[in-house]
Amino acid sequence: MRYLSYLPRSLAALLLLLFLAPAVLADTRIRIMTANLTSGNLSKYESPGLNILQGLSPDIVAIQEFKYGGNTPAEIRAMVDATFGPSFSYFRETSAYAIPNGVISRYPIAEAGSWDDVKVPDRGFAWARIQLTETNDLYVVSVHLYSSGTAGDRNDEALAIKSQIQANFPPGAWVVVAGDFNTSSRDEPAIATFSSFLSDSAIPTDAESGGDPDTNANRNSPYDYVLPSFSLTNALVPVVLPSHTFTNGLVFDSRVYSPLTDVPPVVSTDSGAVNMQHMGVVKDFLISAVNTNLVAPSILTQPKSQTNNAGAAVTFSVGATGTQPLSYQWRFNGSDITGAIASSYVLANVQASNEGNYSVFVTNVAGTIPSSNATLTVDSRPMISTQPQSQTKVVGDNVTFTVAAGGAAPLAFQWRFNGNDLAGATTNSFTRTNAQPADAGNYSVVITNSYGSLTSAVAVLTFASASSGPFARWDFNSTTSDTNSTTGTLVPSLGNGTVSYIGGTTAASTGEFAGGSSTDSNTNDNSAWNTTTYPAQGTGNKTAGVRFNVSTSGKRDISIRWDHRASNTGSKYVRLQYTTNGSSFVDYPLAATVTTAFTAQTNDLTSIPAVNNNSNFAFRIVAEFESSAANTVNSNYVAAGTTYGTGGTLRFDMVTVSGNPLNPPTTPASLSSPVLGVGQFQFNVQGSTGAAYVVQTSTNLDSSNWVSLFTNTAPFTLSDTNIGSFPTRFYRAISLP
Repeated sequence: MRYLSYLPRSLAALLLLLFLAPAVLADTRIRIMTANLTSGNLSKYESPGLNILQGLSPDIVAIQEFKYGGNTPAEIRAMVDATFGPSFSYFRETSAYAIPNGVISRYPIAEAGSWDDVKVPDRGFAWARIQLTETNDLYVVSVHLYSSGTAGDRNDEALAIKSQIQANFPPGAWVVVAGDFNTSSRDEPAIATFSSFLSDSAIPTDAESGGDPDTNANRNSPYDYVLPSFSLTNALVPVVLPSHTFTNGLVFDSRVYSPLTDVPPVVSTDSGAVNMQHMGVVKDFLISAVNTNLVAPSILTQPKSQTNNAGAAVTFSVGATGTQPLSYQWRFNGSDITGAIASSYVLANVQASNEGNYSVFVTNVAGTIPSSNATLTVDSRPMISTQPQSQTKVVGDNVTFTVAAGGAAPLAFQWRFNGNDLAGATTNSFTRTNAQPADAGNYSVVITNSYGSLTSAVAVLTFASASSGPFARWDFNSTTSDTNSTTGTLVPSLGNGTVSYIGGTTAASTGEFAGGSSTDSNTNDNSAWNTTTYPAQGTGNKTAGVRFNVSTSGKRDISIRWDHRASNTGSKYVRLQYTTNGSSFVDYPLAATVTTAFTAQTNDLTSIPAVNNNSNFAFRIVAEFESSAANTVNSNYVAAGTTYGTGGTLRFDMVTVSGNPLNPPTTPASLSSPVLGVGQFQFNVQGSTGAAYVVQTSTNLDSSNWVSLFTNTAPFTLSDTNIGSFPTRFYRAISLP
């Protein structure tokens, strides 16, 4: 037994059980309880709730509002030890959840985790895979539905829980969903949703026959449930206490139950509106042991050593076989890693401190086997995850280049222009304010740490054609200046066009117009278009925003620039989309990032011929999820400041559409000196490439006597004869309209 002193306590206990347990165990009665037994409105466990948990002696508890003392791991462990015993294991949701759920179990918890609540951002649904001795695993989900929401909200939560169970648990698995549903009646849609794959029969009460099934403090609503899957219902048995047998299961109310000597240390005042928000609900199950030949675990695929860049995600995996279920405990340099109890272990953001040896113990009822060590080596030199991007701007824009990099901290940055260091440009982004033609060129950044340096790819800054000019603009200022930024107009200040709200957006509640950007030289009457009512979180990606209809007839080389800003709760990302037929919109390749201060944005469409000379041209600027805007896994809107909300605002100013004339003025033609030959001569016609010119001839310079000979596009060569007694002739070339 000396060997056990070198093993983790849980592993030593398991091996001791293997030494002492018979090969085949008898049928086992398992008591499952749901408990939201916190005191009053404190959302915290105190002696009344702990008394009831101890008195009813459950084997497995789906616990809500799992808070005790200062909520430190040591205090929670002490609570479990004192109430249930030191052999019980538990899972508790993280402090990211305001009122965490959890699972407490007499049997080993092989895996556990939490699914986000779809209705309440700071709540989750806790789940655990519990290893019952010599039989199937039991999956327990501890839930706390939305008390302040509607019946529809609670049904949305029920549908989400059902979807997660179907996606993550094996088909036909033993599942129990238990907790505080906050339902006013058993007719709510959420109960129907759960009843499509779980059993609400039989319904527990507080008496052996008849009795009250309601579970809230006032005993007038069914808040709390223990719902097994259909695959587990055959195992339901009566709840037996020393003086009573509850055929349908038990709703425990200390004010009703007698004698309390059955359930020490419970006292009659433990339940009730003063001390308790809810009643406990108990169901018992008789689980048959499985008589099988036990096979100790063996490892088929060992974890593999790896070398990764700092900041990368690293996964170690093991493949094992043996009598199911198998449990896992990963170790780092010989010490257990808390919570690393699956067949794979992920490090999301490796650093030099993570270098070392990783291994795993694989355990089942027949034994334990350690894996070999897998060594992690971390390359801490700088690495670039997002390179700076080339940009085309309009003269006068602000231009920002950004790089995303990893590696051992601290990282140092030095931006360069055409290979030369830029003074003071030493962060992960560099901005050219009021960029001018002389700023066009190559931008790069050198990233350095104590392990080495790395130079980024080159990002090229170019400007739209120098002859490009605006032909439509919205500055949103009042047509006649009134020195009031909260009044304005949606009529363009230059050219023609119309604007509209799309996707349900509206004017901001504070007014359709608000203070504009510094790009507008009219500082006395500087307005911007102020919009709000954007889609609910996670819905309507790239559908809501503002639309501009502006004909590009007679124009080419189109570019669009605008200034924008967001409120703290407005979307961080927007996307410009354009249409060439007036109805079907196409994404501009890059999304735009919005901050809480006005910034300029330019989208260059000069490489898209279909937008030229197009009376159906329109564009729109719409709010966008982070996943499609920045290539992340977050299919939600991200706030420019704090937390995204539908009441956040996006403000637009100085929306300008620029382009070149479709048919630029042609250069006057020039004729080369003639080249003489036998019986003929020829000369070259030069001018604007691609422009049409006609060659004319005359016997004198009188403007009325010119005769057209030949028409072509420049440059081209013309030949003519000089045989016989032709009179003197003059030649000229003129451009066609």
